[in-house]
Amino acid sequence: MSDATFVPVGRIVKVHGLNGEVSVAVAAGPPFSIPENLPVWVVPPPAGPLQSSVESVRPGPKGPLVKLSGFSNRADAEVLRGRTLVARPEDLPEGWSEVPEDDIGLTVTDTRRGLLGTVVDVIRTGANDVWVLADGPFGEVLVPVIDDVVLEIDDDQRAATVRLLPGLIEEDGDRA
Repeated sequence: MSDATFVPVGRIVKVHGLNGEVSVAVAAGPPFSIPENLPVWVVPPPAGPLQSSVESVRPGPKGPLVKLSGFSNRADAEVLRGRTLVARPEDLPEGWSEVPEDDIGLTVTDTRRGLLGTVVDVIRTGANDVWVLADGPFGEVLVPVIDDVVLEIDDDQRAATVRLLPGLIEEDGDRA
């Protein structure tokens, strides 16, 4: 377990249904190990510190569906989309382990287009991770972390070289 004050529990991917449930990409542990009544915090907070607790967890089509206290309908839950749930390590179940976010902060350069941006988040899918890049000339760019795309990672320089697959970003005149 980490010595961090808070550890990520999962990233809220989308709102599900009309009753305020959210679909969560779990950061670590088995998908349904998020315990009910777990105190969690939403970061970044939509407006001021936002503390809640897990009311229920059930299987969903692409990961667990979580109902948080204080979010009773779809409109209320919309502010949670794209945010991260964090918890105190001592509140998490035995054996829960934090997934390292070593890729956060990497500067990513494409072999053809040059600088793409900096990794600001890592989306964990079942098949592969996806880097979320920001602060580059193409706006937000999603880069699949697969051998065909990521050519090199230089941990000392905190940089990565990629060769984007066609269609991952829109460019003027790029029809390939």
